[in-house]
Amino acid sequence: MTPNDQTSVYSDTAYDSRKPRSMPPEPEHKDGFLMRRARGQRITLPAGAHCKEHASMGYMPSDVKGSIQIEQYEQENRGGHRMVTWPDLLEWPVLQRSLQYVIAWFTFAGGLFSAIFIGIFTGLSNGIYLFTYFFLPLFLIWVILRYINKGEPKLKKDTRFYRRTGMVSLYLGKDQPRQEIPFDEFDPYMSFRTGPTGSSSFVLQLAHRYSETLIGHPNQFDHVHGVYLAWEELQQFMDVSQPLPDTVYNERFRPFDPVTVEFDRETNRKPDHWRRFDNRTYLDYCVVASDAAKDYPWGKT
Repeated sequence: MTPNDQTSVYSDTAYDSRKPRSMPPEPEHKDGFLMRRARGQRITLPAGAHCKEHASMGYMPSDVKGSIQIEQYEQENRGGHRMVTWPDLLEWPVLQRSLQYVIAWFTFAGGLFSAIFIGIFTGLSNGIYLFTYFFLPLFLIWVILRYINKGEPKLKKDTRFYRRTGMVSLYLGKDQPRQEIPFDEFDPYMSFRTGPTGSSSFVLQLAHRYSETLIGHPNQFDHVHGVYLAWEELQQFMDVSQPLPDTVYNERFRPFDPVTVEFDRETNRKPDHWRRFDNRTYLDYCVVASDAAKDYPWGKT
């Protein structure tokens, strides 16, 4: 892949950590208590990806089997080589998928297991009754939701990070054009959340340096290093001087990103490095990766 090939793919606005832009100084924020609370604590890690234990989070190998219709991804300007999206958790396609997972839990862990347990210990007729009137209806709902949710959801209110242009696209409201802001104008923050049961979690937030725009990662992390990994992964994805983050999901898209193609050629990376793993082996690897991220000397490299 020649420099000219890369120039034809990445726009002049693409984020390149080797070529920092000259930007105005950060204005002095006079935020109130609520805004400071919403932003959380500024993340002061060195720029770029250092730990790179991205395998400890994300998809399973079985989730990405088979080929992809790259033409459709290119036409819609999406895919793991072009865009990362942070969905709005209240948008209907996201709620549908969440409902599918909840129904799956009640169907198999609740309905099927309960029917078997009751049938063994209280009588076969009771087990058949639970199987017929509890498990089967839930199973039918789960099958319908699984069919509806096939493929990737079509989102409108999500936040989109475009690698090839270096832009972050924000949803502003119905019938309004999306706003695009350069990625390097955002600063990372980490906020602390407490759940209704007293459990605690951490959330990655991005605050626009020159406005009050604040966007949050859709996931909540149990540990601080989860936030750090998410921030590293996003930086590496947006940085066109670096290959795509080496994750299960991105693997099928690596052949379509010029910088990544060159990196994989130089390092002799196998095209199916992750997908040849079975789920059990991959989960074992994820445990090791998570422990490595936990013990990593964050901020000291």
